[in-house]
Amino acid sequence: MSWLKKSRSEINVDATYNLLFNASLMVEEGLGYAFALDKIIHVTEDSGLLFKPLSPAIHANMNLIWKKYQFFSKPAQKFLEKITLMASL
Repeated sequence: MSWLKKSRSEINVDATYNLLFNASLMVEEGLGYAFALDKIIHVTEDSGLLFKPLSPAIHANMNLIWKKYQFFSKPAQKFLEKITLMASL
């Protein structure tokens, strides 16, 4: 893990999370650091949190999947239209 400047044996992972908001509460209490994608939660000067990009950058591919013949609400349909349009750019 070159961006941490430590070997894997020197890194101590005490917890993992599914929801970044919950992890952010632990970080605010000084219980460690959270690695996450930028802009998942709102970070301001007042929040006590800071987003620091990794260097060299790490990029993640993401996929959006759904059931075949799925019925979507109007807002969900609009969301899918926007996402599909953005993906085709």
